[in-house]
Order: sequence, then structure tokens, then C-alpha cells
Amino acid sequence: SSWAARNANRPTLTPRAPLNTAQKARANAQKASRKLSAEQRKEAEDALTAAIQRLLAEENAKIDAIALEHSVTQDKVKKLMGGEKYYKGNRNVQLANALIHVKAQEVNAGESFKYLLDEIRDLVKADDSMQNLTSEEQQEYIDKLNEHRALQNMSVRATNTAAARDVQSTLDNIFKMLDGLAIRTGIYACLFASRGHVYDTTQATWFGTDNIMDFWEDVLQMEADEITRKLEQWSCMSGRVQIMQRVCTWLLNSGLRTIVKRRDIRINYTNFGSVFKDKLGIDLRGWPEDVPFQSPTSINDHNALRKLRNALKDGSCHWFRMSPRQREQYSALLAARCKKGEVIGKPRKKRSDAGVPRKR
Repeated sequence: SSWAARNANRPTLTPRAPLNTAQKARANAQKASRKLSAEQRKEAEDALTAAIQRLLAEENAKIDAIALEHSVTQDKVKKLMGGEKYYKGNRNVQLANALIHVKAQEVNAGESFKYLLDEIRDLVKADDSMQNLTSEEQQEYIDKLNEHRALQNMSVRATNTAAARDVQSTLDNIFKMLDGLAIRTGIYACLFASRGHVYDTTQATWFGTDNIMDFWEDVLQMEADEITRKLEQWSCMSGRVQIMQRVCTWLLNSGLRTIVKRRDIRINYTNFGSVFKDKLGIDLRGWPEDVPFQSPTSINDHNALRKLRNALKDGSCHWFRMSPRQREQYSALLAARCKKGEVIGKPRKKRSDAGVPRKR
């Protein structure tokens, strides 16, 4: 069972098909060309490396002089000079990239032979329909590329191997970013990562800047490896219905307590309308339509619980305060239903000793 098979309702990133004989011959020719170019680049890079090494030697000598002059260590001077910056700001989609994307989908769709980037650029320049575009046409091409990128970003990997490689590559970038951020700002950060299913091949791991992992041992008396192991055990069991029920219940009660600012309140699903909407003026928006409105502990359908959990996590299902007009309209509707003799909610059970005088 792969990650894609367990998420059949999500789009899947299609893996590359094996090359045929003609494609292999072309790939070998390109490989030989790249090898020659790589050798030429290596000569230039070696010359650049030698120049940089001379510059670094001069810089280290200056750092030593500054550290000696101000009676501080060389490491402190290097740290104050700033860390490495691994992130960059997002850029808007360029029209040239949008045109190349549309042309690539047009000429490469369903073809065993794939055009290269330079060839696609030439095809765009030769296409008269892609020249002198109006602002509306330009925006249409840009929207197509934005939609494609969003789909790629939210799609799932087709195989467990591809998913594991994606995890490793992304985590390596995150580790570098956190290291650089710690050097520049002095923050402490730690990260634990684990696979989410027993069939996944991703290895559980942890990361921490400086000596942050000592916190877990000094304060909680738990080593990082032990925490990671417990996290992996928990995450591989999180698909069970009972755990999903607890997660949904916690998310619902947590959001309710936040908006009401009371810690001793829980949801009364049976009398939700009269207790919350009528008296407190609080309602729940975005509850999934095909999920019955009842306590998550009463829902045993795993798919329904997952849909409810996802809606609560991404904020599409959330608590909100009703406006005065909404409260008035609902109160009038409730009164009309009561006037017709309809029983609203579940009335409280009458005491067995009702009417009997009791000592005070």
C-alpha cells in the first residue's frame, strides 16, 4: 500500500516512464555533451576556488587581528559577521514561464519524444498566437501556470520511494535554513519527523540547533531518540477510529473554549440550537455535509472522521459568533417551532422526587 493508494481522492504525481531505444541514444549523446561542458566548468571553478581561498586566507587574518584587538574569540567575530541565508522571497509568475508551460503541455502531451527547454522557447517565439497578447490573455496563461503549480504542490507521490526521497530532500533544506537562522538570530529550534503509516519507508529523525536537545533530557528526562520512537509509534497508530475520534473531539472543544473564553464548557450536540445558538449566540460553520452532526465519539466511519478532522484543521469548519440579526432570526424560528408543539432538543429528565419538600 503506497501513500497514493491510501489517498485515492487526491491527484497523483505521475512518475517518469522508462526510456525507449531512441530516447536512450539521445540521452547518451546529451550525457557526453554535458560531460564535456562539466570538464570546462570544472577548470573555471578550480580557478575561482583558488581565488576564493586566497580571499578567505586574507579574511581569516583580518578576523584574527580584530579578535586580538577586542579580546574576543574568533568564533564570536565570525558569528557576528552573519550566517548563511538559504531562503528567498517568492516571485510572481512571469509571462515567459507561463507561455513555455502551455507550449510544453501542448507539444509533449502523450509523446514519447520530449522537447527540451530551449526547443520549447523557440516554438513559443515561432507561434504567432502567443505574440502581442492582450492583458486578459496574458492573465489567462499566468492563471494556468499558477493552477498547475498549486496542483503539483498539493498532489501526492505515487510510490513510497518517491515520497521518502521528497521527505529527505525537503528536510535537508529545512535543517540548513534553521541552522542559518540560529546563527543569524540566536534562536533555539528543534524538529521531530516521522512516517505516518507502517507501510511508509521514511526514517524517523530529529534535528536541533545548538544544545536545544538538552532541554528534553534536563526538563522532561527524555532523550531525543526516545521521543522520536514514541512519535513514530503514535503516528503509525493515528489512523485508528478511536484516535481520530479523540482528535476531532479535542479540536472542537478547544475551538469552543477559545471563542467562549471558558474552560469548563463542552458541546451539547442534542440541544445545540437552544443552548449555543439561542442562548450564547455561537454557531459552527463548515461542518461537512455528508457527516452527521453528532459527537465524534458516535461516528465510527473512518472516512467521515478524517473529513471532519481535515475540515477542523484547515479552518473550513470553525466556530463564530452570530450577529444580533442572526440571533434574532434564529430565536424567532425557534419560537415558531415551539409554538407548533415541536419538541426542540432533548428535555431534561424530571426528578423522581419533584414536588416533595426537601430540607435546606
